[in-house]
Amino acid sequence: MSITTYEFLSILQAQNHEQPKVETNSADYLGVLEHVRSCIALNHATELGAALNDAAAVQTLKVLILKYTTEYMAGIDYDRDGLVERIYQDMAGLGILTRYLQDPTIEEININAYNQVEIVRPTGTDFLYDNDAFASPEAALDIVKRMIRMGGKLLDAQTPQVDSFIGSSTRISATIPPIVPAELGVTASIRKQNKTRITREMLINAGTATADMLDFLTLCLCNKTSVGIAGGTGSGKSSLQSYLINEYITQNEDYNNRVYLIEDTQELNLIKFDVENNRPARVIPNLTQEAPVKVTMFDLTKGALRYHPALIVPAEVRDGAVYQAMSAGQTGHTILTSFHADSARDSYRRLVSLCHMADVNQSDEILITDCVDAWPIIVFAKQLKDNTRKIMEIFEATGQKDGKVVGHTLYKFNVEDTVRDGRGHITKVIGRHCRMGTISPRLYSRLRDNGAPEQLLQRLFPGAVGEEVA
Repeated sequence: MSITTYEFLSILQAQNHEQPKVETNSADYLGVLEHVRSCIALNHATELGAALNDAAAVQTLKVLILKYTTEYMAGIDYDRDGLVERIYQDMAGLGILTRYLQDPTIEEININAYNQVEIVRPTGTDFLYDNDAFASPEAALDIVKRMIRMGGKLLDAQTPQVDSFIGSSTRISATIPPIVPAELGVTASIRKQNKTRITREMLINAGTATADMLDFLTLCLCNKTSVGIAGGTGSGKSSLQSYLINEYITQNEDYNNRVYLIEDTQELNLIKFDVENNRPARVIPNLTQEAPVKVTMFDLTKGALRYHPALIVPAEVRDGAVYQAMSAGQTGHTILTSFHADSARDSYRRLVSLCHMADVNQSDEILITDCVDAWPIIVFAKQLKDNTRKIMEIFEATGQKDGKVVGHTLYKFNVEDTVRDGRGHITKVIGRHCRMGTISPRLYSRLRDNGAPEQLLQRLFPGAVGEEVA
């Protein structure tokens, strides 16, 4: 039921025994709330998102709420602190989730039901049950809907499954009844992206990859060789992708180093200015949109070539956009994308399946050949049982035979042992990255002809040779 401004102010001012002063332009509370919410969503999305991850940013948000409340409530005498606090709680207050969203050590929050919440850290997962979780299905549903609205989207009976984002660092996917049983309230996955720029040292120190592996992948992108990153959820694909794009921005010597970025939600943490070369980062950001004005990754990938990009990044492909990316990759553009797959070799089968979602009338053999041409290098990443993230394999594909990809492994993480606790749970995975083979003469020539230093190629792959000139 709508609460009028007069009724709301009466409650707020009762403690002071004051009669609320109401002018002819008074509006109900929901009108005030909607005005403030729309202004902040339009002009201050960053501040709204920051309030979820930084307790100090809450005050900044409240100042903005006061600003827009004062504009809307001109001529009305009211308890400003009380109204600002209520609007803040209705717009950004997230109950039990607030402390976890503000905790930088937490990577993910999963709501399996109103009374079962998972708090995921790199060191393990904590569980909130019953009284420690939400008080009711309705309470969980209300807060999740609130988070979805922060990204400018609605979660309701007409759209019961929605992906949204808050600011540039938190992604949320949520599902409500009738897809979810009503007694559970809501299910949701909240992914917090690391705001810290991922560096070479961080990846090496974490054991994600070796220096040579990172140098090779950067060398590929800077010299017109596309890379696909495969793995499951939480395998580190986005972190690796962010690192490689930032390396491309700073290391690419070409005059045209424009990056055309396509994301469903803002996840990749990219630099704004290339300090090393004293130039702005030439990134063209694009976000897909849901109905009523639906713009898909397929649409944006198809239109990417109009912007004269050097590197096209469909951040994570789940549909026929792969076919458009593949076509661009065959016309001399460099493509960096990620997708779900369970191994490097299986990646090409997955790419072919996604191509078929574009209703292409081509055989699997032709599509595999085209995908190999478009993405000669596949990186397979995985989150291991000890919660560490590793590049498990870097694979070079050289062709296809009888519908199966042909190629060889360049680098691999070999598991040597595991350490278990008293309950038999794996607490540490012991292993090391090894170079398994060398690049093909065709890839060697491709990299060299596009500007890769011969000295660096020989350091990474001693004795490697290019194709013989006829």
